Parts: sequence; C-alpha cells; structure tokens
Amino acid sequence: MAGSGHADSSGLVKSAIVNLEEAGASIRRAVEDLESRSGLCLDWVMTGITGAHIGSHHCRAAAGIEGKYREVTERDMAQVMRASQSISLPQGREILHVLPQEFLLDERQGIRDPVGLAGSQLAVKVHMISADSSLTQNLIHAANRARMRVRKIAFLPLASGEAVLTADEREAGTVLIDIGCGTTGVALFLGDSVPFASVIPAGGGHFTNDLADGLSAPTHEAERIKKECGDVLLERVTRDETIKVQGFGHRGVRDVSRREACEILHYRALELLQLVRDELVRSGLREQLVAGAVLTGGGSLLEGMLELASQILQMPTRLGVPLAIDGMTAGLADPAYAGAIGLAMLQVRNVRAQNPYRAWLPAGSSLTHKFLSWIGN
Repeated sequence: MAGSGHADSSGLVKSAIVNLEEAGASIRRAVEDLESRSGLCLDWVMTGITGAHIGSHHCRAAAGIEGKYREVTERDMAQVMRASQSISLPQGREILHVLPQEFLLDERQGIRDPVGLAGSQLAVKVHMISADSSLTQNLIHAANRARMRVRKIAFLPLASGEAVLTADEREAGTVLIDIGCGTTGVALFLGDSVPFASVIPAGGGHFTNDLADGLSAPTHEAERIKKECGDVLLERVTRDETIKVQGFGHRGVRDVSRREACEILHYRALELLQLVRDELVRSGLREQLVAGAVLTGGGSLLEGMLELASQILQMPTRLGVPLAIDGMTAGLADPAYAGAIGLAMLQVRNVRAQNPYRAWLPAGSSLTHKFLSWIGN
C-alpha cells in the first residue's frame, strides 16, 4: 500500500449522494491528502456502493460445448458467464456483480473449475447483485466533480470481506456484518461463493441521531458521547453514573444519567441486530455459518456490540480488522477502513488475473478470486 488519505464525509444521506458539490469536495480533500502523503498523482478511483437500493437474486444460465472432444475451454466459460448476464432487469437497474455459486457439466454438480473437463453442456448458478443506476451515476458525477474518473463500482460489503475475512472463515461459512454510517451490509461467505447479500437501512449514524434526540443535544455532542461513554450492554452500566452533556447554543453543560444514554444505544443496537438475524433467516443458510459472524465498519466499534451480536445472533462473533498487507500503517488496522482497503485489494486481484474469466475462480488457497466478476471488463 503506497499511502492513504482522509477527509470528513459530506453530501451523503443513508449512503446516497444528496449534494454533488459537497460529496465531490470531500473526495477531492481525501485525494489531495493521499497525494501529499504519498507523492502520487491520481486520476481514477475504484469506489464502493451500498444502500437500501441494492438488490440480489439467483439465476442460472447454460451454453453448449463445441469442439471435437467437447472439452470445456476459457471460451466456453466466457460464453456461459455472458449468458448469465443477459437476464432482464427492471428499468433503472444495473448489474454490479455476477457471483458464480457453482458450475454444472451435463447436470453434474459441485464443479469448481470446469476447464479441461468433457461434456456437452456447461451451466452456471450465479448470485447477481444489482443497484439503482441513477445512484451509481450520482457517485460517478461526484467523483468527476473531484476531477477523478471511476474505473469500477463494487458492492462495499464484498470489499470489506476481502479485507477482514480469512480463508478458513470463508470455507467454513461466515456472515459479514458491515455497519456503516447510514446502512448495514450483510453478506454470507460460504465455501467458494457468496450466496446471499442484503442491506439494512440503518447504521452508526442512527445511533447518533437517536442519542441527540433523546438527550436534546447537538449531533456532534451525541457522537462524542457515543464514542466516549456509550455501551450497549446495560448490565455493565450502573444507575448512579453521570456524564456531562453540552446543550444547544448557550444552554451550557448539564449532568445526565449515563444509563439513560446507554439505554438509547442499547435499543437501537437490539433493533439492528434483530434485523440482521431476520436476514439470516431469510437466507435459509443460517445453520451453515459454522465460523459465525464478523462485525466490521465504523459502527462495529461501539462498546458492547460484539457481545450483544453474539447473544442475538447466537453464534461466535469477532471484530473485523483489516488483515495486514504490505505498506499498511498501524492506523489503518481499524474496522472503519475495511471497505476502502478491501476495494484496493479487489482491484489488485482483478488486475493480476491473467484472464478476466479466471478472476471468477479460486487461485491457490484464496477462495475470494472466484467472485471477482467485474461487469464491463
């Protein structure tokens, strides 16, 4: 990793851009910070997207195998993957990823890499992730305002998974829960595939807003209290503790029960984790998640979230810190940076794939290569 840049986010609400100038200015500040730290000059970005507009579903495609010996070739794989992308989407939707779940050769299941095998028909089962095309276009416009071109757009929880999950967690089955500011992404990693993904329209910003309303405090004060004094495990908070809260305008500082503040955070965390649990039930794969859950994103750092998640989801849970990569500074080993680091890792893996169709398949012990399917290569 050559360097990193940071800037406060603005112009977004619930992961959607609502002010192009403000969003573009935030991107520009982050880019300039990176350029000044690294000495690089950047003109393109790879960006992540999430939000309630994200959709996903399963589909299947098949293609005949030609040739004298009817052996599957890279060309056959390309043909069947193109066929899987030909599904008709509702107007205003675009495909972000086509994630192969399984290849079938003459209906023989469980094939990871069909190249070289003989048969008459190759089929693939895929999990497709799509987005609202107007929102992806707004993201591109914001980057353009920052004088940057967008090379790829990726579903952010997939990138976070690339940064924080180990190969054995993917193999055993893990749910990644990426708690951002406005939304929470849920992605299931199972064996060689990502069979389920969804987005819950609630995140760390909702905790802050609830606290601001409940304590009649400015948003920035609520954010400070959340980080410095918050705990969603009420059994660890006594009723006689107090905290200082700065009021609006010139109202001054007052004492407030810490228990009151933590109760607000607790019930928001409880609601969010119950929604995650409902998504796991909807996936039908809950019992296959042997490795449990990994929480990442800035919202995962709230005190008590890991313990409460383990209770509500009834599975082992750990914090998703980005795995060490060359050049990564200690300050980036933080769940808040999982998505950004994962995006860089995804792009590197995509570039290193000798054949774009091979980027869908496992390489060595790294199972994540299989779902690096970038539409538009």
